[in-house]
Amino acid sequence: MSEEYSIKDKLKDIINGTVDYDKQRKASMQGQIDRADHIFQFLLLLFGLGFWIVFLVKSFL
Repeated sequence: MSEEYSIKDKLKDIINGTVDYDKQRKASMQGQIDRADHIFQFLLLLFGLGFWIVFLVKSFL
């Protein structure tokens, strides 16, 4: 009986359009998270490379 109830709820959500909105909102949020993650990784890489360059220059001088 609970399966029929969940199927009815799913159909109501699809008819009302709430499912599509939630999926679009989650996809939009995931895109922002991915962009922030790429920026963070780039800055971390830049900091790491800068650190090693300064370390090597200081050790040779």
